[in-house]
Amino acid sequence: MIAKKIPALAAMAMLATACAQTDAEPRTIAGVDTERQCFFTNTISGYTSAPDGPDGEERLIVTTGPSDDWLFEVVGPCNDLDFAHRIAFDLRGRSTLCTGQTETLLVPSSIPSSRVERCTVRMLGKVLEEDEATAE
Repeated sequence: MIAKKIPALAAMAMLATACAQTDAEPRTIAGVDTERQCFFTNTISGYTSAPDGPDGEERLIVTTGPSDDWLFEVVGPCNDLDFAHRIAFDLRGRSTLCTGQTETLLVPSSIPSSRVERCTVRMLGKVLEEDEATAE
């Protein structure tokens, strides 16, 4: 039992983790650039919830560097994401995430001493600032 938990916990410690920004309401999004773009996972500095997708899909914004934001959409259930204070990507040795890719998000359980939930997410694109969205 313990042997099964150690690899997941080790992965959480070694992968890019991010702290949640505590917003009362999900941040509004002016637009999303869906052109193929990538970012290095070691530049992740935080994440926050985003407005749900058109069919109710749960979404989150991952922040990299000082001001770049990326929109991710959860594919399927991810029960503990709403309660998570940190997350990690299970990258299996890769160092970049790119638009259109499907990745595994590791979310610690909200129940103490429970397992890590593995959630599938898809990177939709780079979040545009309001002035960038109106220019397009």
